[in-house]
Amino acid sequence: MDEDPLNHWEDIRGLFSTMHGEQLRFLLQYNVPLDKFIRFELANRGYDENFNWVGFEASEKIWLA
Repeated sequence: MDEDPLNHWEDIRGLFSTMHGEQLRFLLQYNVPLDKFIRFELANRGYDENFNWVGFEASEKIWLA
């Protein structure tokens, strides 16, 4: 990847800074496994770990295995 990984932190921080406080507290209080949400979202996009299009079925096997 040619992107500076530090820019990603800014984007992630922006996601949380715009989230409602009740949602943030819920995530912490119930120890919501964010990795499961992220894997589900990635599987629905049809790409592999290197952002190559592999189709939805293959992507599900990669991210939800």
